[in-house]
Amino acid sequence: MDYEALQNAWRAAGNDPDAAARSYILAEARSTLARRRTHLRRMLAFAGVMLTIPLALMGVDIVTGQSDFIDINREWGLIPFTLIPFAALILIARRGAHRDAPVGALLESFRALREDNAAAQARTVIIGGAMILFAPLLYVLLNQLVSLGKMAPHEMQSAALVLGGALGLSVLWMAVKFITQLLPERRHLDALIGQYETQIGS
Repeated sequence: MDYEALQNAWRAAGNDPDAAARSYILAEARSTLARRRTHLRRMLAFAGVMLTIPLALMGVDIVTGQSDFIDINREWGLIPFTLIPFAALILIARRGAHRDAPVGALLESFRALREDNAAAQARTVIIGGAMILFAPLLYVLLNQLVSLGKMAPHEMQSAALVLGGALGLSVLWMAVKFITQLLPERRHLDALIGQYETQIGS
């Protein structure tokens, strides 16, 4: 939704839109929430599958002897490196997911959109935090692989550059999205809710 245009239309209507405008706003709110919930469910399912497949393949290789033995005492970095994505996924599913909320009235719609925005902010913080935790763990894990002879020093440098750069760009993108999209959206919604509540109370 274009929240700035919505807020301008709301003000132009004297904070009391007619039936047609109300129907339009409600329809837009329902459509936006439904689209975002569907997208989130698909992304959670996709992330779950993508995280599970490598672990399953690794387990098969270890069981069948097609993979080098993993010494947990010397490669303990694999444990948090593997668990952090699953922990982030669980946190998102429990705390960063959309909650069903009624959208039968304008105020309910605005509040539902604000809850959706809060959930999106929580997801951004969780994912960004997980990526920040990954940086030192990546360094530890790569050093462990080099010390065990499973990776050459020059390969470690290349891996650190590629993976570290990807993490850095991802964190930067999350920060930009948070600042330029989610925070302005929240301000617009807070303003709309405040104006509506003032109009109701007057």
